[in-house]
Amino acid sequence: MKVLISGGGIAGLTLAYWLHHWGHTPIVVERAPHGRLGGYGIDFFGTGYDVAGRMGMADQLAARQLPTDSVCYVDGSGRVTARLERRLLERVIGGPYLALMHTTLEEALGEAVRDKVEIRYGHRIAAIEQRPGDVDVAFADGGRESFDLLVGADGVHSVTRELAFGSEERFARHLGFAMACYPVADTYGLGPRRVHYNEPGRQTVLYPTGRPGELIALFLYRTSARSVPRRTKRRSALCSAFSDMGWLTPQLLAAAPQDDLFMDSLTQIAMPSWHAGRVALVGDACGAMTLTSAQGASMAMAGGYLLAQALHQHDDHRAALHAYEARLRPAVQQRQQRARTFARSLVPATGIGLAAQSTVTRLVLRDAFTGLLRRGYGDTTSILTRT
Repeated sequence: MKVLISGGGIAGLTLAYWLHHWGHTPIVVERAPHGRLGGYGIDFFGTGYDVAGRMGMADQLAARQLPTDSVCYVDGSGRVTARLERRLLERVIGGPYLALMHTTLEEALGEAVRDKVEIRYGHRIAAIEQRPGDVDVAFADGGRESFDLLVGADGVHSVTRELAFGSEERFARHLGFAMACYPVADTYGLGPRRVHYNEPGRQTVLYPTGRPGELIALFLYRTSARSVPRRTKRRSALCSAFSDMGWLTPQLLAAAPQDDLFMDSLTQIAMPSWHAGRVALVGDACGAMTLTSAQGASMAMAGGYLLAQALHQHDDHRAALHAYEARLRPAVQQRQQRARTFARSLVPATGIGLAAQSTVTRLVLRDAFTGLLRRGYGDTTSILTRT
């Protein structure tokens, strides 16, 4: 089967690897000219770690972990008020856990498919036409080509989804938050820690990237806006939202880049079906969970693996797409629900809520509350244990 994958991120590259493994011909188109740049830190465990292990990537990823041994919560003066040690976090996860940069995982997946899968960088689809025996795809550069199947792995703002299923607003569930992040110089002496500072409705986070002298500054804040400003307005919008924030926030805002600043709303995608005819969706394109789930990358790999597996196990593409969705949808919906619940407690809207959060955090970050913490992380076990 000749399969076009729109999107060269985690879901798309995982799908390409396993389609090639099971004898299909995947072709990936990625709109970025040389692969995706920039990124942020992710928690990686459960199903994603299982898939990475089956691809022989687990040791490679472990060697490139972020150099963090704890998650700390601080007050405005930088005094630690609560700490989650890595030892306890691994106990909460109940299995292997890696802290990675998002781009580290994408780079490893890119290496895994190199010389096996055709990847066309700087390309994107512009229109599609489904026919009984194939799907005809028009590309933005004017070219056309036919495929047995088209898979949208192009993220929460998927163009493939819009072309085949309709506008994003039909499926978007806005959580009432926005985030921004960018690298900054490590001049703060934080050591091997991820540090969180909260004020009502806002949170500043700082952690090492693994590159000498570099940190990621991440900002999360409540907002009623359903989209973020255009790129040239993002820096001023971020500075306005955090203008009177304490701790190291003023210094971090001063270091914000003028143009290359990643910003997005926290938006989940919920759809009645993930496939229509010869078009299917995978990863954030059909089941975005947001960063508050801590499992977006893991479930993107799960989707790529399970979709390829279903196409391997079923001769008919319709049966394969039904099987893929039936297997994965319950796990995605469960994690989406937990992410919505966690988001509300992660950044309290009021001073009273923040004081309650601080008290509870100091109380529960200990071994006796492992079970409670595990529920906060959602289902941490692999959904592939039955295969």
